[in-house]
Amino acid sequence: MKTPIYTFEQLMTAAAELPEKKVALIFASNAETFKAIVEAQEKLNIHCLVSGNRETIEKGIAEQNGSLDKITIVDSDQPVEALRAAIDLARKGEIDILLKGSVDTSTMMKEVLKDDSGLKTGRLLSDIFLLEYPQYKDNKFVMITDGGMTLAPDLMNKVELIRNAVDVAHALGNDNPKVAVLSATEFVTPKLQSTIDAAALTKMNERGQISGCTVDGPLALDNALSEEAAQEKGLKSPVAGKAQILIASNIEAANSLAKSTTYFGNIRLAHVIIGSRVPILIPSRSDKSDAKVLSIALGMVMSEFMKEGD
Repeated sequence: MKTPIYTFEQLMTAAAELPEKKVALIFASNAETFKAIVEAQEKLNIHCLVSGNRETIEKGIAEQNGSLDKITIVDSDQPVEALRAAIDLARKGEIDILLKGSVDTSTMMKEVLKDDSGLKTGRLLSDIFLLEYPQYKDNKFVMITDGGMTLAPDLMNKVELIRNAVDVAHALGNDNPKVAVLSATEFVTPKLQSTIDAAALTKMNERGQISGCTVDGPLALDNALSEEAAQEKGLKSPVAGKAQILIASNIEAANSLAKSTTYFGNIRLAHVIIGSRVPILIPSRSDKSDAKVLSIALGMVMSEFMKEGD
């Protein structure tokens, strides 16, 4: 992506300029999902393959005043069958993005991760949560990972989490994102494994084992995002107060941190799973249509980035 993307408005503009992307929506039944598909078709160049009950889909699209012109309906009452059909199309290169509808996330990812799915690349799959952080003046994007896939990442898993998040940053035009490895403290503490991992990741970055970014840690959340907090503690760091990627210690921390931005801060969001052959979108059923549309736009940008890298 030649022009840096620093806001969701810029993300939508960039995605709208991309070639048509084919999106497989797995088992659609939620009103917010239908609203998102109609809005995405109005603003983005996508063709949707929507699986589920035909009558429900047609009614859902009609209730949102949408058109079926760029929608292919796969009539099915079996979520797993619909999912397997979409994965098969993705394997064949006929689908660019997989989007979860009402199918359960664990069911969907189990199918994706099967050895015969054809979507595995040998990389760790991880979910990157993207938000606009109002306090940043220039690039407002902050990413949080991994709140959706990796339960208890060890050191080498965290290397992969950084790699995936850095790919998203690069796709958005940020060539050297600042990565904060989070813990409860900025001090290395032998009894707190997250601080030891953070120190190791920082050294690995210094020695070129992790590239394309600047890594520092351990950092507590306030030190990662607030220059004032970092200065107050006397931290001398190229990342402290300027972090653009937050690597949480485990799935509970990442998931809670990401969801708190919505429920405490009412902050807009998007997220995408990468590491497979196609971007995978697993919005929560409670996510509003705006989050789903932004996730589709992010998936489009990632799909194009991945194709350029082939």
